[in-house]
Amino acid sequence: MREITSPPKETRPTIFLVEEDDDTRPSLTNNLRKLGYRLLVAADLEDALEWMSLDVVIHADLVLINLVGRTPEEALSAGRRLRDHARYDGQTPLVVMPEKVSEDVAGTDVNVSGHDWICYYENSEQLHALLRRLIA
Repeated sequence: MREITSPPKETRPTIFLVEEDDDTRPSLTNNLRKLGYRLLVAADLEDALEWMSLDVVIHADLVLINLVGRTPEEALSAGRRLRDHARYDGQTPLVVMPEKVSEDVAGTDVNVSGHDWICYYENSEQLHALLRRLIA
């Protein structure tokens, strides 16, 4: 499944979203669109990589990824691979949203290296604050 959703042209930035959870994807997409982001949406990593293999340059200001059943480290590695495959420079922020969050890290985000983040958020407001910081 590939989807490009576009608010009016004057609104930016663009987020490349890889969200494997079929229940979460529609609400996350809707919330991000309401916040004014343009979205490129892939249903899973394979779909995202296939999309990137097309000879089309797809610009995104940030890569946001949630891979079901994978550790944050595995999702981070996959996101880096996707970013590299898409020919984004290493400065394009990568944000990993783990599927499950333990109570001791809930509500936090961690800059794991350079422009790579893992967020352990309890609500969408926390995610939006990080996105504003990274691509404002």
